[in-house]
Amino acid sequence: MFAGSRTMPTVDGELVYTVGPMGDLHAISTNTRKPAWRTNIWKDFGGGAELPRWAIVQNPLIYGDLLIVAPQTPEAGVVAFDKLTGVLKWKSPALSGIPGYVTPSIVKVAGEDHLVMITAAVGRGRTARDGRVTGLDPRSGRVLWTYTGWQCIIPVPQAVDADEGRVLITGAYGAGTAMLKVDKKGDAYVVSELFKNPDFGAHTQPPVLHDGHFYSHYTINERSDGLVAMGMDGQVKWKTDQQPPFVRGGSILADGLLLMTDGNTKLYLVEPSPAGFTPLASATILESGDNWAPLALADGTLLVRGQKELKALQVAR
Repeated sequence: MFAGSRTMPTVDGELVYTVGPMGDLHAISTNTRKPAWRTNIWKDFGGGAELPRWAIVQNPLIYGDLLIVAPQTPEAGVVAFDKLTGVLKWKSPALSGIPGYVTPSIVKVAGEDHLVMITAAVGRGRTARDGRVTGLDPRSGRVLWTYTGWQCIIPVPQAVDADEGRVLITGAYGAGTAMLKVDKKGDAYVVSELFKNPDFGAHTQPPVLHDGHFYSHYTINERSDGLVAMGMDGQVKWKTDQQPPFVRGGSILADGLLLMTDGNTKLYLVEPSPAGFTPLASATILESGDNWAPLALADGTLLVRGQKELKALQVAR
């Protein structure tokens, strides 16, 4: 369903890494414009003939000398390749749940890097089961801890490092948000749930954290809260509802300000504040809606991508 690109490329040195909707992972050289190496993260790890409903969604993660992605197949939950050669360095066991659309992310726990992966639940509502948040060692793929209290049937946003061993998990389809705390006890790790809140969440992209507060587009199938701000304690500070509407657009933090689209045709410059929604400027920049793609900012150029157009805008302060 919904043809077209659904992931963002990752640039590291002279290589550009990208995963296509059929699972094709390419490392393309910017010098030769040809693949330095390639593989298929679905077929090569026993994914079977049927793809997930909305195909493969992965943004390749660079970690040191590794390129990390999550096939979420019966043979491998998460895998790591040598980023220059494509040689498989490790693969984790299959993870509980069914394939979702989440990219692994790195969080700090007790001064250590943990790789966090979210997998989808089976079923709906109170019958949902097998969804899981898993913490792994990014150097070996060894499972360090698990949390089974997250039952999102279609998870998309990756986990957010909320500092001091806290991990923020968000989703749509009634999932809302959960804040986890991971502590190291000897050689083991203990996960506790600090809070859950159905009044804050995200559908396609993770919230932005700034000065102890989270900002997220929270228009989903079940509710239209617009842009929402939440404190570190889980208390919602404000929401725009539909004045103005924010659907599933992208947000990026630059010099303490939020550049964000409304998910349709408009771009906003917003001052993040727990006191209230503070727009500094706005402009219509796209001709058609469904702008769900993440934004990219490089050397003063902002890239905004919709379903039918890509625009490069000069951003100056």
